[in-house]
Formats: sequence, C-alpha cells, structure tokens
Amino acid sequence: MGSRCLLRRTVAEILATDSNVFIAELEQAFRLQIGKSPTSSEVNSWRRSIPTITQALAAEGLHQVAVLIELRGPLTNTRMDLVLVGSHPSDGRSSVVVVENKQWSKTDAVPASELVRVPGLPDQVHPANQVWAYCNTLTNYLPALENAHVYGMVNMHNASSGDLYRIQPAAMGLDPEVCRNVRIFGDDQRDDLGRFFRAVLSATDAASHADYLIKSPVRPTRALMTAVSDAVLRRSVFTLLDDQRLAYDHVLRAVHESHANNHKEIILVVGGPGTGKSVIAIELLGALSRLNTSTVHATGSKSFTNTLRDQLGTSNRRAKQVFTYFNNYAHVKQNGIDVLIADEAHRIRLSSNHRFTPRDRRSTIAQVEELINAARVPVFLLDENQIVRKGEMGSVESIRQAAANLGIQVTEVHLRDQFRCGGCQEYVDWVEELLGLTGNGPRVWEPLDTFDLRLADTPEAMERYLRQKLDQGLQSRIAAGYCWSWSDARPDGSLVDDVVIGDWKRPWNSRADRMINGIPAADLWATHEGGFHQVGCVYTAQGLEYDHAGVILGPDLVWRDGAWVADSKASYDSKVKGAVNFDQLVRNTYKVLATRGSRGAVLYSVDPETRAMLAGLGIPKI
Repeated sequence: MGSRCLLRRTVAEILATDSNVFIAELEQAFRLQIGKSPTSSEVNSWRRSIPTITQALAAEGLHQVAVLIELRGPLTNTRMDLVLVGSHPSDGRSSVVVVENKQWSKTDAVPASELVRVPGLPDQVHPANQVWAYCNTLTNYLPALENAHVYGMVNMHNASSGDLYRIQPAAMGLDPEVCRNVRIFGDDQRDDLGRFFRAVLSATDAASHADYLIKSPVRPTRALMTAVSDAVLRRSVFTLLDDQRLAYDHVLRAVHESHANNHKEIILVVGGPGTGKSVIAIELLGALSRLNTSTVHATGSKSFTNTLRDQLGTSNRRAKQVFTYFNNYAHVKQNGIDVLIADEAHRIRLSSNHRFTPRDRRSTIAQVEELINAARVPVFLLDENQIVRKGEMGSVESIRQAAANLGIQVTEVHLRDQFRCGGCQEYVDWVEELLGLTGNGPRVWEPLDTFDLRLADTPEAMERYLRQKLDQGLQSRIAAGYCWSWSDARPDGSLVDDVVIGDWKRPWNSRADRMINGIPAADLWATHEGGFHQVGCVYTAQGLEYDHAGVILGPDLVWRDGAWVADSKASYDSKVKGAVNFDQLVRNTYKVLATRGSRGAVLYSVDPETRAMLAGLGIPKI
C-alpha cells in the first residue's frame, strides 16, 4: 500500500522492551525511512505518549492488539501517531483506532471557528477534526477498511478533563460524524479510556487484520478535476489534512469576522506542488457557495481555468461566473465580493493591462492590489518556485508588501505535506535538488515504493512505456521544454509534427479552443482522452496532474562540467526567451513538468551528456 509505519508491535512486545531500547529502535527506523533524524520534540512525544496508550490497553487485557507507530497515510506523507488494530467485540470485523497524541496542557476554543488556541502557539486545527481526517483518508483509499469499524481519539495526557470541556467536539458544534466517532481523553480520564478500548477493540485476529491493512492496495484517488462539480455544486469531496484544514478553517473564521465586525483580512497559503492548494480552493468554493457566501475562483492560467469550467459542464451558466481570471478585477466594486480565491497566485502579473486594453479601461494600480480590493477575504494560494514566464511576480513578499501598503492584516499558512507524486515528498525534494533549486545539486536516486521514477534512452522507449500505462487505465502524458517551433494546425485541423528527435516525431498539443477530429482543445490536453498523442508544454500542464508523466528535457537545459547550463538560444518560448532570469525560469519549468505525475515519471534528455549524468544517478532504465 502507499502507507507504512516506523514500527509494528503488539502491546505486549512494547511493554516487554526496555523504554530506551524501544525509543532507539524508533529513531533508527525514522532515519532509514525519512532520511533524517527525528526532532527532540518527536522523540519526547514517543517517550511520554506511547506508554499512556499501551498501559491502558494492557489494563484491559488487550496485549495482542497491533500497534502501528507513525503510520504514513496512503498517497500522502502525513504520519499518524498511532494506529491500533484489532477486532470489534460485537461482530469480529476489523476495528481500527487512530490516535493523535497531543502534549498540550491548556487549550481553548477560538470564537466563531473550529480552531483551537494553545498558549504559545498559533491557532491550531481542532485535533478531533485532524484525527477524523486521518480516519477518512484510510477508509477512502484502503479497500481493506471498507467494512471495518474506524474510530479516532485524541490523547491529551497532559491536560485534565476540566481543561478540555470547551474544545469537546459537541461543545464546539463540530460535524456530527466527528462528534459520533472521535473521543478526547484527558489525564484524569484513564478509566473512561479503558472502557472505550474495551468497547471497540478485541485482540482476536489482530495480527491478520493488521496484515490486511498494511498490505492493502491503494484505490486510485478521485482526481481533482473529475470531482469539481460535486465539490462546488453538491457536497464536500476531499478530505483536508492538517495544514490544509488549518488554511480552510482560517478562511471560514475570517469570513465570519468580516460579516460580524466589518473586518477585512488576507489569508496567504504557501506550498509546493502537490501540497493540496487547489484542493483547498475547491473545497472552500463548495463550502462557501453552500453557505450563500459570494465567492469566486481566479487564476492566471487559461488551461487550469477552462479545465475547471469544463468539469462543471458546458451547459452550467455558473462556470464562467465562478471560475475567472486575475485580470477580471481591475474595475470591480471595492469589497464587492465576500471571498476571492486566487489559485496559482504565483502567476499574478504586475498589471492587468494588456495591449488590447482600451485606453479608458486601463488600470493604474498593481494587479495584486486589485485582487485584494475586490473582496473582504482575499485568499492567495501560491508556490514561488512555479514562476515560469516573464512578468509573473506573485510572491509572499509582494503580497505582504501590498497588504502593508493598504493596512490589511495577513494570516499565513504554510503547507508541509505532499499529496502529488504519490504523496512522495522524497521525490519532490530529489527533483528540486536535481535542478539546483535547493540543496547541493543532483544526488543518487534511491528507488521508493511510493513513486516509480524511470529513465529512457530514447523518446520511442518513453512513449512505449507510457502507452502500456495508458492501456492499463492510467492517465499518461508526455510534456517537453519549449525547444521546437509550434506550427498552426493544417486547414483540416490535423497537427504538424513539430517535436522531432531523430526518427521520432510528434505534434505539440492543439492550439484550438475546441475538440477537432478527436484532438482535445489546448486547455484540456492533460485531462481529455486523445491528449496522449500530442506533446504538452508547461502552459498546458501547470496546475494539473496525471498518473504518469513523461518529461523531455530539451537543449535549453543541459549538464556541462558538473553544472546545469541554460541556453536561451535553444528556446522557442517568447514568454521567457529574453528574461534576465531565464536560467531560473527554465529550471522552474522542468520542476513543474517533472512533478505532474501522481504515480510515476519518465525522464529523457535530448543531450547525451545530460542523459549520462542522469544514468549515473542510478535511475532505473526502461
């Protein structure tokens, strides 16, 4: 499965092991799996929290219950403190308890929100919402748990029940599902904790149920684009985890305060590719729409916006009203919208004006200020390392500065967990180091069970491999650096084979805004059937994803004498060709292309020396 734990032990095995030996085993497992040492706070949490659970289980005779420590969620790099596995006393079916350990001693509710306040910390996601999201992630993606009993509990062993009554799920009016299935226990509630364990867990068949869970395949996730209509029009679709939920809750809090106190606040959400920025955007759009809060979604990407509109259905008149562009807000009434969700905000430009803007409609203020002015709660979601063309200037600093100039409060949330690339943060980190965006340059690739990276010697080999994936029902696409000319379609709508590498020839994706002869429109290349037969570029791939990504590195970025060399003369992209930071933009481009795959990627370089360097990193060849 896409999940694994640091250690799997029975309650009896943990209690029979010297505590220092047990902690050393956890530290060693952490270093082997995560690639770094655990922090002192993580070690202290293991040392203080785990015994409070194992001792409570042992007191109820549940010595053979399986304990999965730091279980990694399927398709994410989030880690669950403890997952207890046994049978349910009532029917013998698998029973699972997800445990979130908190070291907090004092907590309080944040008014008019689902957030909690902890002294000395920024506002936090409610731990009951946090642990129930983990439960949903397991049941949504692991067939082994489809018929299981799944519960969540928060172990607040440093707090008393008197410290916790204000944040109890029912007291805060949390979702009824959370109130029914998640319990919070303080230090003086050990008897209640024992009764809870006795009611939901039996040690019978615990080992086999744990085997089944760990070996369970991961069901394919419901792709973002195919779930948009459900999320916007009818119901919540995606489970928001940890920092994602924190961002979501902060927006809802700010919306409440904007109505109650005429308050204006910017929510700034920062995260790399695959951290769930667009999932947050879609869930917010759906939730706010169902609350009759005037909300719009805006991007600077024609492909992304048109794909979202397409998923709502061409007959839906709301699509164009809801999914808009950054340059639509140059002349709107100040605070005329409740919430403006600026997705892919790194694509914000200096000005909304362009060469076709009439003189009397030209704006005199910066685009970022227009977006801020348009709504009571502007929400910006961005990744500064995805700026791929001249003129894009959306950044944390530019938004902070605009907010300061306007005297508006900014609340920042930084997303840490990776959901794209199979939830494999290790691969994303590796790509960034490969391209010199972080770290000390390329490092050896160590194959992972969560992401399939391959190297091709020829484009033909890449295409054959991805065709096999496509035939297995896995969405696959080939994209390339913009290093070949891009011809207009022929009069009959057929495309010219512009991308030529030896005997291999393929066309770029269509420029048309509609399907012609089975060839999808430009903006739908990544999601519609028929896109496999063309090569995409960063402008048709950015913001989207598919199962397996083929990436052709062109002559605009090659490896020479131990370093990357960017050659603007090899580029046909007028949007970046004359940029003073061409080197940065082209490396950002290949990062975007290499992180579109949710399950795997295949790399190929047209340059022999670059291919040799990649082969030397130990990437398996196809």
